[in-house]
Amino acid sequence: MPIDPALLRAFWFPVLPLDQLGPGPVAADLLGEPLVLWRGADGEPHAAPDRCPHRSARLSGGSLSADGNLQCPYHGWEFAADGTCRAIPQQPERPVPEACRLRTYLAQARYGRVWVCLEAQPRLPLPCFPEEHDPAHRRIDGFWELWEVSPFRVIENGLDNFHHYFVHRGLLEATTARPDPIEGPIADTADGFRFRIPLQVHNNTVLQDTLDTDAGTLTVQRQVSWIAPLGLSLELEWPNGLRQRIVLHAVPTGSGTTRISRFYFRNDSEEQVPAAAMVRFERGLIDQDRAILTAMAGALEPWPTGEHLIEADQPIALMRQRLRELLQPR
Repeated sequence: MPIDPALLRAFWFPVLPLDQLGPGPVAADLLGEPLVLWRGADGEPHAAPDRCPHRSARLSGGSLSADGNLQCPYHGWEFAADGTCRAIPQQPERPVPEACRLRTYLAQARYGRVWVCLEAQPRLPLPCFPEEHDPAHRRIDGFWELWEVSPFRVIENGLDNFHHYFVHRGLLEATTARPDPIEGPIADTADGFRFRIPLQVHNNTVLQDTLDTDAGTLTVQRQVSWIAPLGLSLELEWPNGLRQRIVLHAVPTGSGTTRISRFYFRNDSEEQVPAAAMVRFERGLIDQDRAILTAMAGALEPWPTGEHLIEADQPIALMRQRLRELLQPR
């Protein structure tokens, strides 16, 4: 059964690539709510409902004043980063009523994204990836695109360790449909859980371009982390010393659509493997996954019924169980 999107409001979600936040306000969507994003006078991102409290005009169609205030395109009302109404041009001599205040949301810039939480007290902190401040690693922006898909299916696919042999033929070619089991127990983390599981693959010309190695068969060590409620981190360790972290978030925008946010950390250089080559390889993998996932029901349903999970689906079963606990109405 689909859930009320309001149950997800108290979590952080990436809602816009930071480089798309230019000199004026920008529209975004989260959990069915239109948002306006802008840089304040402090240079930091800010977020609010995309609706002027005066006459409901879309603030994303407005501009920024010289003071960094958000200015409505309809009547020129101006709002500071904290939502205070600073100017009403129609009655400049009168004090601004407190009721004219614009509601604002928590917003932060991190990992090349603008993150927003729609409640004043987030249930969990923003995820932390130590590679962001490690000079031995580079961050590569991957994908920012809209899919007609359930966000929960997207994250479950990342926890599914047994689809590679069938879905990713021709790209990431698993050597067997029955890979090694999970190494040890699934461990709890502050914002979800993690587990380790290796994957043996045939190296091919496409994969070689992203790894800078021509070894015939490779075993990649994989640590998979679920970041509640709709995030995933996949840490890969290749035999040649390459380390890569894939960070995926499935952001419910509304009406059965999900924004896919995906970026990477790698401990190699542009000279060794160009970012464009890595992204081309990932593009193929993502398109293979997308063909499967978008053909499934797209409802906002974290624990679908009528499915028969097996032992290999233990991480998916655990995610569904934890979501039941996490998303209970408070």
